[in-house]
Amino acid sequence: MRSGPLPLVAVVTVSAMVCCLAAQTPPAATPAPRVTGYIQPRFESVGDSALFFLRRARIAVQGDITPWASYRVQVELRNLGTTGTPATVTGTDLYIALQGGHWSGLVGQFKVPFSLEALLGSSTLELADRSIVVGDLAPNRDIGAAAEWRPDRVLSVRLGVFNGEGPNHASNPDRKMLVVGRAVLAPTASVELGGAAAGYPDSTWIDADVSARRGPWTLRSEYLRRDSFAAHDRLEGWYALGAYRLPHEPVQVIGRVEQIDSTRIRRDRVTGYTAGAQYLFKGDDLKLQASYAIFVEERAAVSNNRILVQMQVRW
Repeated sequence: MRSGPLPLVAVVTVSAMVCCLAAQTPPAATPAPRVTGYIQPRFESVGDSALFFLRRARIAVQGDITPWASYRVQVELRNLGTTGTPATVTGTDLYIALQGGHWSGLVGQFKVPFSLEALLGSSTLELADRSIVVGDLAPNRDIGAAAEWRPDRVLSVRLGVFNGEGPNHASNPDRKMLVVGRAVLAPTASVELGGAAAGYPDSTWIDADVSARRGPWTLRSEYLRRDSFAAHDRLEGWYALGAYRLPHEPVQVIGRVEQIDSTRIRRDRVTGYTAGAQYLFKGDDLKLQASYAIFVEERAAVSNNRILVQMQVRW
């Protein structure tokens, strides 16, 4: 997994895909760029503190370059709700996408194809925040290249090679690479089974997930684990989420149970229980989300139960 043949494999794979796609239909006229985005103002109460803040505002520009190549540039104004900390502006999606036949690819900065919940867009999540295990364990966006093979609707396989430095780090000073592979099997139109593995010189990750949608029901569960060799630590956890859309009402109720645990520190397991709902004025384009989360620590209790109320406008 150290630098060597892996970057060469990534370059050869992407180059071959570009040559193959370029040999297809001649480029058509480039259409006007499309502008999309969303805003998420939030009220948050944790323990004995509370505040209003603009959690996230994103705007993206995307368009087609040729029939087989497109681009996407997205920037984000974000505030994590920390008192006295100014909002930051950063790049999120900064990539070129290639598409042809059963193959597709991405080059640039984008989401690492590892965790199911991490790959879901923030604007489409049933709850305002992702689970703590995904936030702590799943690799985030990174700079690299990835290819996907989707021969039919049943199977998809992705392979990516990344710097391993995280988003908005243009260089790779240690010259080590993060290698990620993910496969998804959809035995029916409403059920998906996924698994992923990632490797870095000092750690490995694994992921297993299942999701199902049927009528008003949405079910999703995921298990993640990271083994850090230098720290002699294994951090693992899981979550299970269920959501139900009320009949004839624009209301969805959601429940989630989650847990995260480390082997390096004894009795540090944290279990969370979240109940929430969202009112869908216009689907995900205009909605109001509210939730209450209780966290139970195996060691001394911490005052970190959380109330969230978040509005979202998307265009």
